[in-house]
Amino acid sequence: MSNFSDQIKQKVNADPKNIGRLIALGVILLIAFIVFLMSWTDVEPGEQGFIYSPYGGGVDQDVTYDEGTFFIAPWNEMITYNIRQQSETYVSEVMDKNGTDITVNVAVNYSAQSGKIAQLHLKHGPGFIKFIDDKAKGAIKDVIGRYTYEQVYSSKREALEGEMEDILQHDFEGNFITLHYVEIADVNLPPNIATEITNKETQKQKNLTAKEKQLEEEYLANAKIAKARGDSALIISAIFKAEAIELEASQISKNPQYIELKKWEKWDGKGSPYGEGNVFGQGVSVLKNR
Repeated sequence: MSNFSDQIKQKVNADPKNIGRLIALGVILLIAFIVFLMSWTDVEPGEQGFIYSPYGGGVDQDVTYDEGTFFIAPWNEMITYNIRQQSETYVSEVMDKNGTDITVNVAVNYSAQSGKIAQLHLKHGPGFIKFIDDKAKGAIKDVIGRYTYEQVYSSKREALEGEMEDILQHDFEGNFITLHYVEIADVNLPPNIATEITNKETQKQKNLTAKEKQLEEEYLANAKIAKARGDSALIISAIFKAEAIELEASQISKNPQYIELKKWEKWDGKGSPYGEGNVFGQGVSVLKNR
C-alpha cells in the first residue's frame, strides 16, 4: 500500500501539470455542487408557482407548481404568488342619492385564481392589487350613490353588498382574480344626521311607551266600569271559566280522543287514570293504541 502511495507522489512530483488538473477538477466539482444546491427551490404553503426561463421561452403558462420543493435549471426562476383568500378594507367618503356625504368601510375578499397565476403575472404583475383597488373604489362610489343614507345605514345594506359583488365579479372576469364576497363593515354619518337618527329612535320609543300606557289606562277604566256594574272579580273569573268550559266542550265534540288526553293530564302516577274499576284491573296503567 505504501509503495502505491509513493508511486502516486512520484508521478505528481514528476509532472506539475497534474497538480493543475486536480485543482481544476476540484473547482469544477465544487461549482457543480453549488449549482446543484441552488437548483432546488421551494413553493411555500398557500402559494403556487410557475417557471420563468429567460433563455427558453419566458413564462411557462402551462405548468403550475403547488407547495413543495422542486429542481429547476439554475438559470431559470420560480415565481410564486399567494393564492390564499385576502381582504382589503376601503374607507370611502361618498355622496348618497340626496347629496349627503357619508363614510363607509367596505371589505373586499379576493384571491388570485388558482392555476392561472402565470396569466395573472403577465397581465397585471405582482401589483395586481392596484387593479383591485381601482375597481373596488369605483364600485363603492357607484352603488352608494344610488341610495339614501337611511337605506345604506339600515334596510338596504345586503342589497348594496350584492350590487357591489355583481360589479366586481364582472370586472374581475378575465383578469384571473376570484372575488369571494363584499361586506359593508361600517357606515359613519355626519354628526347632524347621526343626531337626527338618534332623536327619531328616541321619539319612537317614547311613542311606544305612550301607547302601552294608554292601553293600561283603558284596561283600568274597563275594570272600574265592570266594578261599577257589580261585575266582581269572581264574576269576571267565572266568565273566563265558562268560556274555557265552552272551548273544552267544543274540543270534545270535534275530537273524542281529547277526553283520553285530559285523563292522562290529571293522572298523578298512582293507580290507573281509568279508575280502580277499569277493565285493565286495579293499579294497571295502560293506554291502548287507537
